[in-house]
Amino acid sequence: MPSAKLQLARTFADAREFAARLQNSTGFQEYLRARLVLLVPAGLVFLLISVACAAAMVIVLADRHPLLALPALVFAPLVLVGSLFVQAYVFASWLEDRAIAHALGRRRPGRWGIDMGKLPPVPWVLAAVFVFVPLVLLAFVAAPAALVLLVMGLATPVVYARLDG
Repeated sequence: MPSAKLQLARTFADAREFAARLQNSTGFQEYLRARLVLLVPAGLVFLLISVACAAAMVIVLADRHPLLALPALVFAPLVLVGSLFVQAYVFASWLEDRAIAHALGRRRPGRWGIDMGKLPPVPWVLAAVFVFVPLVLLAFVAAPAALVLLVMGLATPVVYARLDG
């Protein structure tokens, strides 16, 4: 488990460094401000997925046994914040790379004329715990809802990149 702890520590350190870069980089701030119309819907999609992850955990555990309802309700905010953090971290890392490529004029449209850039770093342990497992739990409760949220989550950067042109 030391590698998981190392990855978690590295992820949080990277998030702090990212926040500092965001605070000190007027170019990145301007990039984000100019795309606020695209960022708000993306944030709402991430919030919806996070709420669904937290709700799925509560529903599944409370359905298993009534005594599991209380721990599920206690941990629901943790799942909500954790899943939102993971999604925002990955998306913000991706946006930072896009902003740098945009500033340097290195944008290359790929398939279907969409410049997706490079894959951002994903904190796999956190993603598994706070996003993938709760989405699997949601699939047990409401498979169509889980599928819709999965498609929305995966389509968000694609739609963003397409509209950002």
